[in-house]
Amino acid sequence: MAPATLGVLTFDKKGRTTFTERMRQALEIEDGTYVIVERTERGTFELVPATLVPNDQMWFHHPAMQARVAQAERDFATGGFTRTDTPDDAQALLDSLKRPSRPRK
Repeated sequence: MAPATLGVLTFDKKGRTTFTERMRQALEIEDGTYVIVERTERGTFELVPATLVPNDQMWFHHPAMQARVAQAERDFATGGFTRTDTPDDAQALLDSLKRPSRPRK
């Protein structure tokens, strides 16, 4: 299946462009939508809808935490879970995931 062309974008001197209504509908872009532009392995570009994550929630998106959550969900689904972590273990993990704060300018 050949890709369907939705239109052509032109850029002004400041690098700004406007997506037509047809493009916005097809891409499901609404007011306030964040979009990341990623280069694919083939050298083309892909528009990826994105959500900003507040700094105080970044710990949840750390790969170590994601692996623990995935394991907990598997254990819960099969009924094969036991509590092995203590509150101190949980706090130690959270402390290890925190980024050092940057000095304010």
